[in-house]
Amino acid sequence: MKKLICAAVLFTLLVLSSAHAAGEVTLGQLIQRSKDAYSHVKDYSAVFYKKERSGNGLGEAEEIFLKFEAPFKIFMSWLNTAKKGLQVVYERGKHGGKLAIHKPGLLLGLAPVVFLDQNSPWVREGSASYDIEDAGIGTFLNDFSSAVSKAEKEGKLLVQFLGAHDENGLKGNKVEVTFQNTKRDEVYFAYRIIVIFEDATGLPTGMTLYDWENQLIGIYEYRKLCLNTGLDEAFKREINRHLYRVYKSGD
Repeated sequence: MKKLICAAVLFTLLVLSSAHAAGEVTLGQLIQRSKDAYSHVKDYSAVFYKKERSGNGLGEAEEIFLKFEAPFKIFMSWLNTAKKGLQVVYERGKHGGKLAIHKPGLLLGLAPVVFLDQNSPWVREGSASYDIEDAGIGTFLNDFSSAVSKAEKEGKLLVQFLGAHDENGLKGNKVEVTFQNTKRDEVYFAYRIIVIFEDATGLPTGMTLYDWENQLIGIYEYRKLCLNTGLDEAFKREINRHLYRVYKSGD
């Protein structure tokens, strides 16, 4: 019988805890242990919180029920803001790269699911810097790892451990990474990044990004993270039944 798993491998948790207690853990070890833990993840759900720069300041905070399934299938359901009720399914390599969208009242309810381009204003409004192709913990972990590796080789890596973090349901170790004397390219996606490696899973579940003017780009958090739950009841209750058919079939 399938068990609900809202934590990563116990071994990873124990090693992380003991290493932090001894003050001996390095950023490289944190990243590698996160990769090891993520390699066991088939799917996860979370309440995804994001707040991004909009104009000269930060836009409205968005809270989104998120379901991710490897290799890359994602469901997002907005819980607040003007987009409340909007639901999106995206699967890499399916539907010509389009988003399957359900929005109450869209087209007078005559089409419960429509397929729109990724630049659809239904999703992009208030999320100009957020690309669904970049969504997910695994993508961030890979991109962050690549940037850290490059900066280390180039002698441009500055790491500061900020200690324990316990806020918004995220308990873990906070690390600040600065890519000194760099500019944005295909690897460096931010100048300064503050990451929270969650105690319970070993995964990066909180990210704060700054640009090369040291201005805030966005804040992203994966709260109430549950791993390897399959198509659990919480997900089935959240997703529109018409959109669920698209999610399940992939057609």
